Amino acid sequence: MKKIGIMLLVLGLVVFEFTGCGIEASFNNQGNDIPSTAKKLPEMVLNEPFLVTTVNGDYSLTINGARSTPERNANSASDPKQVVFLDFSYENISYEKRNNMEFFLAQGDFVVTDEEGNILETYNIKDPNRMIQETPIGASCSASIAYGLETDSKNLNVTFIRGKGREIAQIRIPIE
Repeated sequence: MKKIGIMLLVLGLVVFEFTGCGIEASFNNQGNDIPSTAKKLPEMVLNEPFLVTTVNGDYSLTINGARSTPERNANSASDPKQVVFLDFSYENISYEKRNNMEFFLAQGDFVVTDEEGNILETYNIKDPNRMIQETPIGASCSASIAYGLETDSKNLNVTFIRGKGREIAQIRIPIE
């Protein structure tokens, strides 16, 4: 019985060694098994709805643009060089109410960077005409989120994410 256990252990180590090398080659991209486009996200197009299908229902997201504002929050500890609103809209096509709440998108659904690749923090100002709201099926909402930039930038890079950091799509937007 002891000999069989040792033989199984040795066999397991041999199998692990062979598969481990294959895994390492894949992670190091030494093999040609992984296409270079595998990591590329779908591109969103400015002012065109991007359809998202989930098990809870469908919705669309439209990135409407990025606009610079001279407005600053007097109570903010930060003093950004530039403050930019990310303007977007979303429509609830068939997304069901969850946890007693209707569908909405908010700041946690976007990772925004400047031209230098710096991840931007939200900035505490609001556009009263574009507030994030819950949307029942068939409704839509136009919203904005402000970001503070420490450097001057002519573009924003936006990655749309859902759930636990699952990247869905991306877009590069000129700042107006």
